[in-house]
Amino acid sequence: MKVIRKLITLLLAILFGFWLATTGILHGTIVGDWLETIVNIVPSPNEWPNFSTVTDKSLDISDSSDQLSTIEKSDQSASSYQSESSEVDYQIVEERIFILLNDLREEQGLNSLKKNNILKKAADLRAQETEVSFSHTRPNGKNPFTIFEENGLAYPYRVVGENLGMATYYLDEKEMAELLFNGWVESEGHYENMIRPDYEEIGIGVHYDGEFLYATQMFGTPM
Repeated sequence: MKVIRKLITLLLAILFGFWLATTGILHGTIVGDWLETIVNIVPSPNEWPNFSTVTDKSLDISDSSDQLSTIEKSDQSASSYQSESSEVDYQIVEERIFILLNDLREEQGLNSLKKNNILKKAADLRAQETEVSFSHTRPNGKNPFTIFEENGLAYPYRVVGENLGMATYYLDEKEMAELLFNGWVESEGHYENMIRPDYEEIGIGVHYDGEFLYATQMFGTPM
C-alpha cells in the first residue's frame, strides 16, 4: 500500500507540475524554466503515435479489354480449411465460373460463350504467372496477350480480353468460384468485360499456391 501511495503522490506531483508549466505562473523562475523544458520535450497526447492501421490490399484496374481483381478474405476458418485440404479440384471451380458467366450473359440477352481449348491453356498459364506477378504485365515484362506467341498457343483473334482474380482459399471449390465471380461482378470494369457483346469464346484457368486461389478469364473472338 505504501508503494501505491507513493506512486499516486508522484503522479499527482507530475500532473501538478505540468499544470504549473502550462499556466505560466512560474515563468521566469528556475523551477518554471525547468518545467517548461520538460513539457516541450514530452509530446502531448494528440502527438502520440497511432498504432491502429488499416491495410487495403484490394487492387482494381478498370479497362475495357483486360481486368484485374483481388479479393482477400481474413477468416480464422481459412487456416483450418487449408490444413484439411491440400488439393483443389480446379475443374469444379472453372465449371462453376463458366456457368455463372453464361448465366449473367443470358440475363443481359447476350450470346453464351463457348469453351476454347487454346484460351483455356492460355488462361491456365496466366493463372500460374499471377502467382509470380499479380498483374497484367507478365513476369517477363510483356503484355498478357503475348501469351498467344507461346508454342502451341497461337490464337489469331479479332478481340481478346483478360480478367484476373485471387482470393484467400478458405471455402470449398464451388463457393470459392462464386466468391471470385461475385468480386468481378461488383467491379464495373470486370463486369463490363464479362458482358461484352463481341466476345464469342472463353478459357478459364485456376491455380492454387497453398494459400491463394488464382483465377483467370481469357475472353476471345477468333479471326
